[in-house]
Amino acid sequence: MVASETLRNDPPTPQTRGKLRQDVVRRLLERGRLQPHHVKAAEEIRTVHEAVGRGMFPTAQSMTWTGHQPDRGRGRDFLDRMTDAERHAWQHRYLPWTQEMATEIAAGIPGTRWLQLVVDVVVDNATLREVERRYRLRLGAGLAYLERGLDRYDFRRH
Repeated sequence: MVASETLRNDPPTPQTRGKLRQDVVRRLLERGRLQPHHVKAAEEIRTVHEAVGRGMFPTAQSMTWTGHQPDRGRGRDFLDRMTDAERHAWQHRYLPWTQEMATEIAAGIPGTRWLQLVVDVVVDNATLREVERRYRLRLGAGLAYLERGLDRYDFRRH
């Protein structure tokens, strides 16, 4: 490709479009099953979760052999790869929330952590039915756990 050419952004094929899953949290909001404050919490949880994982895996650039260690910028841990806003959210809201939620047991399979159930929906985009089956919850319990878990994400903390 010549440098002056621009990349085309072709629309997905019908087969690909059929495999795409709409954002579960957004769909629950559109159907009136979640409130806007739940979505706000879910979006920040998703953002911080992704920021924590940023840079954890090698990229093509980091794998290129140059004869010396690749320059990774300012630091080597995930906090150095976060924006100030992500770091603030992680420290003041996400970390306290995960510490609290990781100790709470959800009904169903013994040892099921409430945190994992919420992360399955918010980050991994699992449907409520999938979560209810996975954790052996009664029909409708997945939404209740998700709502209460998102309610506990406290934006009043800093």
